[in-house]
Amino acid sequence: MKKRVHELAKDYGVNNKEFLALLNDELAIEVSSHLSSLAEKDIEKIKKYFDNTNSTKAEKKEKKGVTLKKKFLEEDEDIEEILEEDTTSKKKKNGKKPNAKKAPVDGKNDEKKKNKKKKGRRTDFVMKTVESAGSETIEEDGMKIIKIRGEITLGDFADRLGVPSSEIIKKLFLKGQMLTINSPISFDLAEELAVEYDALVEEEEEIELEFGEKFALEVEDREEDLVERPPVITIMGHVDHGKTSLLDSIRASNVVSGEDGGITQKIGAYQIIKNGKKITFVDTPGHEAFTDMRARGAQVTDIAILVVAADDGVMPQTVEALSHAKAAGVPIIVAVNKIDKPEANPMKVKQELMEHGLISVEWGGDTEFVEVSAKKKLHLDDLLDTILITAEILELKANPKKRAKGVVLESKLDPKVGPVADVLIQEGTLKIGDVIVAGETYGKVRALLNDKGERIDVVGLSQPAEIIGFNQVPQAGDTIYVIQNEQHAKRIVEEVAKERKLAETSRKTITLESLSEQFEHENVKELNLILRADSRGSVDALKESLLKLSNDEVAVNIIQAAAGAITESDVKLAEVSNAIIIGFHVRPTTKAMKEAEEDGVEIRTSNIIYHITEEIEKALTGMLDPEFKEVYLGRVEIKKVFKVSKVGNIGGAVVVDGKVKRDANVRVLRNEIVVYEGKLSSLKRFKDDAREVIQGQECGVGIENFNDIKDGDIIEAFEVQEIKRTLK
Repeated sequence: MKKRVHELAKDYGVNNKEFLALLNDELAIEVSSHLSSLAEKDIEKIKKYFDNTNSTKAEKKEKKGVTLKKKFLEEDEDIEEILEEDTTSKKKKNGKKPNAKKAPVDGKNDEKKKNKKKKGRRTDFVMKTVESAGSETIEEDGMKIIKIRGEITLGDFADRLGVPSSEIIKKLFLKGQMLTINSPISFDLAEELAVEYDALVEEEEEIELEFGEKFALEVEDREEDLVERPPVITIMGHVDHGKTSLLDSIRASNVVSGEDGGITQKIGAYQIIKNGKKITFVDTPGHEAFTDMRARGAQVTDIAILVVAADDGVMPQTVEALSHAKAAGVPIIVAVNKIDKPEANPMKVKQELMEHGLISVEWGGDTEFVEVSAKKKLHLDDLLDTILITAEILELKANPKKRAKGVVLESKLDPKVGPVADVLIQEGTLKIGDVIVAGETYGKVRALLNDKGERIDVVGLSQPAEIIGFNQVPQAGDTIYVIQNEQHAKRIVEEVAKERKLAETSRKTITLESLSEQFEHENVKELNLILRADSRGSVDALKESLLKLSNDEVAVNIIQAAAGAITESDVKLAEVSNAIIIGFHVRPTTKAMKEAEEDGVEIRTSNIIYHITEEIEKALTGMLDPEFKEVYLGRVEIKKVFKVSKVGNIGGAVVVDGKVKRDANVRVLRNEIVVYEGKLSSLKRFKDDAREVIQGQECGVGIENFNDIKDGDIIEAFEVQEIKRTLK
């Protein structure tokens, strides 16, 4: 009778990976994967090997004991103490108490007991405070060193220097800077001031803590508390390749018919049982949700199932889904779907995926390919077996005894029950009545529903559930924690809300029109772009055209370039990288447009490549520092000065050369020496305001903030024109 490799490995209690190596290397039985079948002669050969191994182990058992005793003697271990401990343990087993207890040496034993007791237990909530900017002052070799994180106020800096704030304000005033005690000062200015007081300023790196670390919600697990947990599987792939249909067949339910257009509209997490073991599936709307969760730091997936239609082959979205799975660092199993179709070509799928680094086990690679039909329910057991074997190799474990921790997959506001969140529990056990916190929301679990919509009392490891009880709708991707009480939850939520508000305020958005101004202030010389086009050829052409625009001072930085529509994941990437999304012959999805509007991300689309390159060229030009030139207008000679009450001195003049404009810049020349430079405050011809007065005409002129006009002064009028530089 034939048997699979993984079945025999289980019988002999050997790890799948080690068992494969044993068959190929030692027993010369060629097998490619854990799913390979073994002939009866091979099974007999393996049996003989293990029978011989077991008998050899039995013979060596006594020798091993002697060797260990020798080792103890050689290392000068206290044999008497070992024997005494052994005797004590025997007495305890017989129900007899030892006569005396050994006194602890220097309290070390007590300390160990305390540590052992403390480890792995639920710890009390501790709010870790993050020190403010400019948080540390130390002294080295008599020199004061001030560590600054970000900006620091003048008052705080003075305190750390140990000098009065008024002294710093006075110093800066004499340098032409008017600052107050609450004014923020830059690192460069702080460094400059510190030198005058024989101090040194150092920039301190700000360490970003994870949510759980910041609020001391993470608890160390003891090895004995860890148990095997169900694997979490994410089903990914191109639209209409049968992701939800495959899961539908596995669950033997009908999910697809209940969704708009037969395409998944939200994340659904479900659990099934195969061979007595649970498997959790997460069905995503394409690859976008998976990317979004990764961007928020929520690693929920253990294994990715890449669904590829046998009649369609590898599509753009397949490649993207693959890249996201690789980035997450999870094992990938390829499910070649729709093999029941006459035009199905599984070989083509394997060849195409090989170009992207996925090589089938049959061809000497390490990626499992399983040919299935969701519609006809063909080979689904093979797929589930492959999942369980892969999970066994990963040795997935978690602690069910601790407070629950999980991730929010999806959330909504239900008009009947209020905020509802679909969550996946990663650690611990969640119960009704538990106080929970997730990002800016908290609450008490009022009800729990499983993936079938049934009410339950507890949620275990890797189990999806619907939670009712949050005070407001949590964000998808937020980590959920169970904590002691609502007071602590409220404190955490307030702190998180404060941090997010600060981050939102400081976050900069970018548009092509504002680039010149932004780069002038921030001195940024790279323009970040995300490119989308209708085909790979168009992507390459667009990419090449845009990269040619770069020069030594400004450059195009293409963060991502791919074929396909502009999606939510592109918007999310653009937001975090401060990039502009460029679409050529493609449009953004409705959700992407909405998210772009909310996040302040600009999307530019066009069907003409020249229009795109022209716009980007303008943006890059705006990044260059502009040149200025002075344009001479004319000269005015002051003939007589008139004093006008409430106005000041006005010069009666004549234009001796060129012309003068009302908004012109002027220089006052006295004996050909410049005595003042500013702008005209007024220009009149007779009693009327004049825009312009030309050569030979008389006029009255007033100069802003200058009242010392004298007869015979020459007023030279000029304009400053900005010359925008070009890339070429």
